[in-house]
Amino acid sequence: MDPRKFFTGLRKTFPFMVGLIPFGLAYGIMGAQAGLNLAEIMFMSVVVFAGSAQFMAVEMISQNIGIVFIAFSTLLINLRHILMGLSLSPYLSRLRARWLYILAFGMVDETYAVTIDYYQKGAGDSGNPYFMLGSSAGIYFSWLLTSFIGAILGSSIQDPLAWGLDFAMPATFLSILIPQIKSMRMLLVMLISGVSAVAFLLLIPGKWYIIMATLLAVAAGTTMEIVQERRSS
Repeated sequence: MDPRKFFTGLRKTFPFMVGLIPFGLAYGIMGAQAGLNLAEIMFMSVVVFAGSAQFMAVEMISQNIGIVFIAFSTLLINLRHILMGLSLSPYLSRLRARWLYILAFGMVDETYAVTIDYYQKGAGDSGNPYFMLGSSAGIYFSWLLTSFIGAILGSSIQDPLAWGLDFAMPATFLSILIPQIKSMRMLLVMLISGVSAVAFLLLIPGKWYIIMATLLAVAAGTTMEIVQERRSS
């Protein structure tokens, strides 16, 4: 155990832990209003640990949608984790499998953003798993605590989305995204992803717009990187 790096990861993730509070509360409240009991709400947070997927699942449960379609939809919305994991793999490739399983479970948008930024800065311990473990632990237990409180509040708050989450959610993700834009190529990829996501949302029903925009952005970024490598060679 490397407590210094663990607490460094925890400290750098603290702002996101604070920003997570309304999301966890809202999830717990929405779960209770969808008819889930406390154990079911907490079991989903403990095992799934994916905010956007849990919000989607709760909404679908409230609409009596079948479990197979719920599982498939949440799988689609979380496919972005594959890309996140691939970008971290150069730093974590020397770790044993048990480490990779633990870190993969704890990898969400917030922990990914903090960890990749820390590793990319080229610290002497770049790839230290305890840093990412500390970051993941902070987000994980914050999510469990706020989910629990939200579930206890239950139906006492009729509309948790009235707290301004329709603005807070995009603002949180923008705070994660913007620091990662370090070149014109990254900016172009972000713009392509955003514009195509809106276009596909208007044209294709369901959550396919997420996958389509991701694939298009990856293809554009890969193409630009290949072109740049050829020009420099």
